[in-house]
Amino acid sequence: MRSAFYNLINFINMTNVHDVYWGAAKKILQNIYQIPQSTITEVADMCYVSTATISRLCRKLNYESFADFKNDVTMNLNFFNQDSKRLLFDHQLPARETINEGKEIFKDHFQNIIHNLQDTYDNIQYEDLMKVVDKIHESQRICFAGNFFTQSVSMQLQIALSYLGKDCTAMYPLEQQKEIYKSLDCNDLIIVSSIAGGFFQDHPDAMRALMKTPAYIIVITQLEEFSFSDRVDMILRVGNNHYSLIGKFSITYIFEVLEALYHLKYGTRK
Repeated sequence: MRSAFYNLINFINMTNVHDVYWGAAKKILQNIYQIPQSTITEVADMCYVSTATISRLCRKLNYESFADFKNDVTMNLNFFNQDSKRLLFDHQLPARETINEGKEIFKDHFQNIIHNLQDTYDNIQYEDLMKVVDKIHESQRICFAGNFFTQSVSMQLQIALSYLGKDCTAMYPLEQQKEIYKSLDCNDLIIVSSIAGGFFQDHPDAMRALMKTPAYIIVITQLEEFSFSDRVDMILRVGNNHYSLIGKFSITYIFEVLEALYHLKYGTRK
């Protein structure tokens, strides 16, 4: 759960450094721990801008208001340490005093990645991957859903499919994703990816909106069960039952394999 951080960093990376909103976003990121206790006036003073500028910045960051942005930052900070524990070391973040044992950490992390990829290979049948490839080909539109990381990972597949003439959409802001869901019909496909299930757990409103669409739904995740798992059409289960964010390597692997298989079967643009 790092959406506020992704939004801020993505905006900073894509905006001219002389833009007033760039400076405000930079200052907010530098003082992110103060945001949950701050009013919009205090944040504006911190950034040396007006409250109107902060409101407009929040909309540029895909929030409806400063209050929505503040709530997302608060949630991000509450989950950040927990996510850090899952990120590399499978819920076992090493203590600072063990830094001299870094060589073992380096080795263990590599082994965890290898095991995760091996479990992914063992879990998923080649025939299921080809079923996804065929479903992509026969669908009029393909919508990718998920949080920022998996959306960014899916981008290479989106580029390849777009080159081959497929209509692909992958909005990151949840409100925009929900608007896309409303436009889909039974000829369309949604590929939802969530490594450790954060998208399912933290955004029940998005999941409810997703379930209302008549589109075919494929989910890529480490979870065996999740909200509405009995109502999706297909699940590709990656990784293993540790549900570690190490699964990001397996998510990447699956998207790259799907791209390769699609090119092999349907890779000639007419």
